[in-house]
Amino acid sequence: MKLVRPKRARRSSRPWVIPPGLLVLPEPFEGFQVLDETRSELGVLLWQSLRDVDLWAATPPEARPDLFTPNALGIRRLRIAAELAADSPIRLLLEGISEVLSPSPGAGDTQLSELCESVSRWASDMEWPRTALAFAQRSALAAPEMAGPAYLVALVARRSADYRRSETWFRRALALARRNQDWKYYGLAHMGLANLHMQRGDAPSARARLLRALRAARRYGVWSVRPFALHDLFCIAATASGTNGEQAEAYARAAYRGYGRRHPRLPALAHDVAWFWMLRHDFERALPVFRAVLRHVPRPTERMVVLSNVARAAAGAGDLHGFESAWKDVWRLRETRTDGERVAEAMVNLAHGALAAGDLTRLEMAASHAVRVATLRDEAQHRMAAEDLLARGKGMTPRRRRGRGRGARQRPPLPPLRPAEASPADRLASALVQALQEVPVEP
Repeated sequence: MKLVRPKRARRSSRPWVIPPGLLVLPEPFEGFQVLDETRSELGVLLWQSLRDVDLWAATPPEARPDLFTPNALGIRRLRIAAELAADSPIRLLLEGISEVLSPSPGAGDTQLSELCESVSRWASDMEWPRTALAFAQRSALAAPEMAGPAYLVALVARRSADYRRSETWFRRALALARRNQDWKYYGLAHMGLANLHMQRGDAPSARARLLRALRAARRYGVWSVRPFALHDLFCIAATASGTNGEQAEAYARAAYRGYGRRHPRLPALAHDVAWFWMLRHDFERALPVFRAVLRHVPRPTERMVVLSNVARAAAGAGDLHGFESAWKDVWRLRETRTDGERVAEAMVNLAHGALAAGDLTRLEMAASHAVRVATLRDEAQHRMAAEDLLARGKGMTPRRRRGRGRGARQRPPLPPLRPAEASPADRLASALVQALQEVPVEP
């Protein structure tokens, strides 16, 4: 009997299905979030530019030359010049948007999208997350076939704790990148989805996404994505229960080699590696790395988290003066952040430090605040950690509180290791500290 080999299924000729990103915002009218967040004449100019981009994006390309009159946009530019200083970066961006929208054959999707992206990044630096999200979405609407703007929306939404919106835009960016063979954003979108899986506690799904990003980086030679994927794989290995420390550190060393000594992400890697050592109660190795990272973190949100880890590591290493100083610095920064991004994470770190220092009052203060902020922002992982710390604090006996309080004896510093005695972890810690001290701080 002759066996007939089945024919291979033909690849479908159907067009790529690009999932939509979530656009609807809970606001009474388009752009309200921008006006409410800025509350200034600049906010009015931002809102008007936002509405102009909406109208332009919703108009067919052939009808755009007649959409605005030169006089209307000219008056807008005069108003921008009157309200904003000549050297203001946002003035140049808003004037650029008006120029692109002017009736001219040079008006293009890419140029307008890039201008909106720059406004979004400027708003993020100004700590106006809703304005940043609004202009990120307009960047994606102006260039709907590009993966980069969709990826930006996903990032900004994730920073604002709008995880459902973030996931829809990561998936859109992934589909657009695959269709356009834009392998850089293909890998980055997988990594973005992996981070969302990690926030939900789904480490296996996150690891699968990261391995796909790593394979794509190797297959298509996108070497800029490879260290990012290795970095995130290290973070997963570092948090997995029963993890092998050598495996996690191997990912960290590979990421360090991939980044190089002058990569802008090197401080983030050093912070994460020090955090891994701190979780393993290796406080003496983690503390100098955290302190070396501080000079590279000027932004208040990230600086607050690094300082909270300095406090936690210092308390664990017996440096109670260092714990006191970092505690005060974190609370000063928190006063400007209130219930913002990463506040709950910083408070959990402070609570850990207070537990190590035997300071029950500070433990309850930091952990209670972490519970409130994490509940407000739907950050279940930080909420559960804070609740666990509160329960552990209630179980502290009076003797234990007195023995580990502010009067506790400081631990003597460990003697420096000779090169022959240095372990791979010691060499990595030394390399990270040296690199961070040598690299100039970006203004």
